[in-house]
Amino acid sequence: MTLYRYSRWDGTQQLDPFNAEDAMDYIAERMLDDGDLPSALRRMLQRGADLRGGRRMAGLQELLERLRDARDRHQQRYNVNSVLDDVRDRLKQIEQTEREGIQNRLAEAAAQPQAQPGAGGRDPSAQDQQAEAKSPSEGESGPSGQSDSNARPPTPDMLDLLKKLADRKLQQLDQLPPDVPGKIQQLRDYDFMSPEARQQFQELMQMLQQQVLNSYFKGLQQGLQSLTPESLKEIRDMLRDLNNVLEGKGDFDQFKQKWGKYFPEGIESAEQLAQYMQQQMQAMQSLLDSMTPEMRAELEKLMESIFQDQSLQQELGRLAMNMQRMFPGQGGEEFPFEGDEPLTLQEAMRLMDDMHGLDELERELLEAVKTNDASRIDADEMGRLVGQEAQQMAEELQQLTKMLEEAGLIQKKGKDWELTPRALRKIGEKALEDIFGKLDQGLLGNHDLLLRGTGPERLDETKRYVFGDPFTLDAHRTVMNAVVRSPERPLRLVTDDFEVHRTTASTRCATVIMLDMSYSMMMGGRFQAGRRVALALDSLIRAKFPRDWLRVVAFSYFVLTLEPRMLLDSYWVEYGGGTNFQEALRQARLLLTREKAQTRQIIMITDGEPNTYSYWSGRGSSGGAMAETLREIVRCTRDGIVINTFMMAQEAGLTNFVRLMAKVNHGRAFYTSPRHIGAYVLLDYVSNKRRAVS
Repeated sequence: MTLYRYSRWDGTQQLDPFNAEDAMDYIAERMLDDGDLPSALRRMLQRGADLRGGRRMAGLQELLERLRDARDRHQQRYNVNSVLDDVRDRLKQIEQTEREGIQNRLAEAAAQPQAQPGAGGRDPSAQDQQAEAKSPSEGESGPSGQSDSNARPPTPDMLDLLKKLADRKLQQLDQLPPDVPGKIQQLRDYDFMSPEARQQFQELMQMLQQQVLNSYFKGLQQGLQSLTPESLKEIRDMLRDLNNVLEGKGDFDQFKQKWGKYFPEGIESAEQLAQYMQQQMQAMQSLLDSMTPEMRAELEKLMESIFQDQSLQQELGRLAMNMQRMFPGQGGEEFPFEGDEPLTLQEAMRLMDDMHGLDELERELLEAVKTNDASRIDADEMGRLVGQEAQQMAEELQQLTKMLEEAGLIQKKGKDWELTPRALRKIGEKALEDIFGKLDQGLLGNHDLLLRGTGPERLDETKRYVFGDPFTLDAHRTVMNAVVRSPERPLRLVTDDFEVHRTTASTRCATVIMLDMSYSMMMGGRFQAGRRVALALDSLIRAKFPRDWLRVVAFSYFVLTLEPRMLLDSYWVEYGGGTNFQEALRQARLLLTREKAQTRQIIMITDGEPNTYSYWSGRGSSGGAMAETLREIVRCTRDGIVINTFMMAQEAGLTNFVRLMAKVNHGRAFYTSPRHIGAYVLLDYVSNKRRAVS
């Protein structure tokens, strides 16, 4: 026994992906309604598709919505004006550590035994007292900030000097500016008494320097991990050479040979280098543009104050000016953040990169919508920024045309796609299946489609054998007849026991479908229903009656003769303010007279009456469109062409002419709707294919 376990959907379960057959079913349905492959593919790519089995293929518009939702979530979540809060908190911690270090130093000194003046045979000189009262960073304190156990005990004068020094340090801390840049500038010149506070400040400065340099050289690995004076000098020299190249004062090849290790591969010119630098600097500029004016000014001032190397600071400013000169008006983009979640400067820079990545993906999606081509969408980036489900959606869109091509359903024709013969057959089969599916539901009731007789085509129905019938014996029924007649053994057959299959003969039929494409036919799906019928009939003929012949004549105020395969194109569809029955009948008659077939017929699909005609064909006669149309009907009747009209309108004024046509031609008139016309046409065609031979 097989056991199955079910669990709640959590997004990790995998559904079977759609295949080429699923996609082709959707395309076939759209083409039967809309009429051409480009529009069906465009609709599928842009809007997605609901497929068999409840599956769905997402479209570009759904991807766009997901992308924009991701961007909105970022903007509603984060507060970019908080980027200096982390720096401010770390400065506060450094200040607190320094204050505690000062108090600890005073407490340690006070706890030591005090030396009396003159102890040891001499009084300490003023110079000795000053030396003893030096800051721990220069005097007696070790790396941990603790006093050296071997140091001489402090004298009262030394304690007094230490207290004065501590008071002066505390006063300097009390007078630190409230803003982050000013506080950093003051602490850079401050001589820490606490080695721990000094270490914290140095680490903060190195972090800020790395983040500022990363805003210019994102991804720059060499030299940014540990900003020693030597590495900063190397970066300064590289910046100087870079600015010279951008200003046309330096050779790019020499620059690349010397500094190429700092930049990604593929940059082959100064222009490409400038474009790369502009992209790296966009994140910081976007962060500045997205801040309030007060926070922007504070961050800009901070960026100017963290480098003590003035030459490096000048080269960075020079680079910024070069970018503005080369890319005027192409700085960062302002993003309206409204959230409360705080960010560090490093997190804010990553967020800006993601926001720019979302913008770039949006441009790719909009271009895909415009060009009907999803191949250039960065699916991996979509997964990183929007989610794995969005990545899968993008990959499915990218594989759509490739999958259909590999399945042999579409092929390239120049820059466009076209259907293969296999796909044309599938669309015709779908149209046929749709129509016969309605028949299976008993749409028209029971129909006796077959006329009994004798001929080469055997039926399932049987009859008692009569002399002269083809001896297509049904052995089972023959034996049963003998058993019923005489159950004794051995069984003996007589002539009256023989049961044979009935047969029919199929005639060769030449058909022209006259498809009205006047303005009124475009309303209510009438023209689409007529086109679907023509495709289904063509598929039926190809599958069941390959000797038959079919053409289509489309007409409004003008007339076009079409091969059935052209029904899936739409370039020829042009409805207008006229319905020329006469010229359409004439061209259909000329086509049929060339065919050697026992049955020649015109299937007219319309919803109106003639209101125009070709003047040159009247040979000077009068009477208007109806009269000229009746004359053409008479010519068709004289040539043995039957006209069967399928009328998709019920108004008396329109149906009267159809009745007159049937009376003149001895054809038939059917009054139906777009929903039912297919069943009428196919049933009528099949029933007229069968003729009794005897």
